[in-house]
Amino acid sequence: MPITPYVALDLQQLEKNVRGMTGKLTQQGIEHWPHIKTHKSVELAKFEIQCGAKGITCATLHEATIMAKGGIENILLAYPMVGEEKCQQFVELAKYVNLRTIVDSVKGAKQLSSAATQGNEIVEVYIAVDYGAHREGIQLEDLEPFALEIQKLSNLKIIGVFTYAGTIYQYRTEPEIRKAAKAEAELLLLCQKRLEAIGIDIQRTSGGSTLSSFYADELKGITESRAGNFIFGDMNAIYGGIYTPKDCALTIRTTIVSIPVPGYATVDAGTKTLTSDQSAEAGFGYIVEDPNIKLVKLNEEHGYLRYDPDTVKLNIGDILNIIPNHSCVIPNLTNKIYALNNNEIDHIITPDARY
Repeated sequence: MPITPYVALDLQQLEKNVRGMTGKLTQQGIEHWPHIKTHKSVELAKFEIQCGAKGITCATLHEATIMAKGGIENILLAYPMVGEEKCQQFVELAKYVNLRTIVDSVKGAKQLSSAATQGNEIVEVYIAVDYGAHREGIQLEDLEPFALEIQKLSNLKIIGVFTYAGTIYQYRTEPEIRKAAKAEAELLLLCQKRLEAIGIDIQRTSGGSTLSSFYADELKGITESRAGNFIFGDMNAIYGGIYTPKDCALTIRTTIVSIPVPGYATVDAGTKTLTSDQSAEAGFGYIVEDPNIKLVKLNEEHGYLRYDPDTVKLNIGDILNIIPNHSCVIPNLTNKIYALNNNEIDHIITPDARY
């Protein structure tokens, strides 16, 4: 085995997660366009397509470029293109693959239109609508005038509506998550209806996080889901009630390197391995071997454990597995993911699109 800390990936659990999510969506007539920002790997993107995904979603132009060079043909870049140079690069890439993106400002859309016109390409776009997270998207009351403005621009073709319902991660119970998922689908279908009423044909309705897509029956009616985190799982999925620790395919393997006093121990995984993301709840990850051990603080190369020395026995050199709070950050911090088959190294997966 490699020296710690390192990223371990259970291939059997990963396949179960991928087939399970894509199967749920397919049963409801929803295409899966998984977000590859979670793993940044051409190999894993191709595996998702092999398991039924119709395309992939990327967060950056760099990711989309790497995936296209790796042979992925259908890509949604779920990020507004703003800036003349970026728009030109987008159009150049669109000449070789089926590449779509989102728009939520007239300025960005005009820049993309100009680049598309110069490049003699028709660029397919989704109108992004703000669900409430205020990350991107126009407001619902501006939908029709915004769409009509975009429709006037040369070489842009409106094909869909898009939203990101990130507010769903505040919920912890199935009824709450189901209600939020249904509301997400209803927003997209309402936008589709309103735009078609003014003569704009909407072929695609794009939504779906890992939480909402787990209850795919609530999303029925939309055309595509961008669920991405499901492939690995993490504490967000556990706190959301859709995964247990056994469902999480990715862990950080780390070694106890110091026990200064009873109840205090240090592992060799810090922010450069795990990230300081506390998007789930208090703490920086879940100790698989014993959840009574708490990971309470991180420095760059150190993780601080706290535990009851009367009930928990730890020793220098012990190996622990940590489920991260947010697994999507992990591949961007490492050059190698060790793919395990029955706990033995099968091969190394490269996060090709990491910076």
